[in-house]
Amino acid sequence: MDQKNSLGKTLWELAMPFLLYVSLNMAIQAALELCFFEFFTAPEHAVWELAAVNAIEIPIFYRMYREDRIRGQADGQKTRSSGKTAVWKKQPRISRLILAILGGLFLGRGFNLLIGLTPLPTLFPGYETASDSLYTGSLLSLVAASVVTAPILEELLVRGILYRNLKKVLQNPYAAIVCASLLFGILHGNLVQGLFAFLIGLYLNWVYEAEGSLPPAILAHAAVNASTIFLERMPEWQNVLYGSLPLYLAVTAVCLLAGFYAWKKFTI
Repeated sequence: MDQKNSLGKTLWELAMPFLLYVSLNMAIQAALELCFFEFFTAPEHAVWELAAVNAIEIPIFYRMYREDRIRGQADGQKTRSSGKTAVWKKQPRISRLILAILGGLFLGRGFNLLIGLTPLPTLFPGYETASDSLYTGSLLSLVAASVVTAPILEELLVRGILYRNLKKVLQNPYAAIVCASLLFGILHGNLVQGLFAFLIGLYLNWVYEAEGSLPPAILAHAAVNASTIFLERMPEWQNVLYGSLPLYLAVTAVCLLAGFYAWKKFTI
């Protein structure tokens, strides 16, 4: 009976943050549209709504993350006699923050271009609808939603809470990295964006595990999103790139090599 109760508690701890995130998204969005119907129901303001939903959720998940962090520190103190130290004691240097950001930039572009070489965007064009709705907003709303609030919220949820819970259950950081990345992909709602999120999630989880700190993962995540916005706002760059297969392949290879070089610098 104790084992069943323990398993049920563990499964609940894994599922609850994910379910809470989905439920809060729907509830907050509905409340905003009810209170500010004319503003948030306008297509050009959809991205502001996303930014507002993210901003409201950040304190909630930060509190959950902080409570989990305190429990982790207590566990680290209990095992200190065995030579272990709490991972939260590590403080990343500026150079490693920059390395995390550069790795995110290069891998984000490399993975994006790599997926473009596959038939997936043609077979599953539904991602274009999501992308179009996201990038119809103003530049300021895009920055607020994708570069500021989304990386903070998603890193708190996926890396700060879900990944740590998975690592406690699986007792293996590599398995936890893969599982948390799968959940990160599922959160994006379609196969093409989900595959990209899974791949970049592997890197973000790895950086988080290596540094024991959320800021490197948050900044790398923000860099990935910022580069996507920049390229979407500069279509002439994409026209040049997509117009030449050798150039496309060369840029893909350079981005991936540079990104994996940065990734290799983070050891776990």
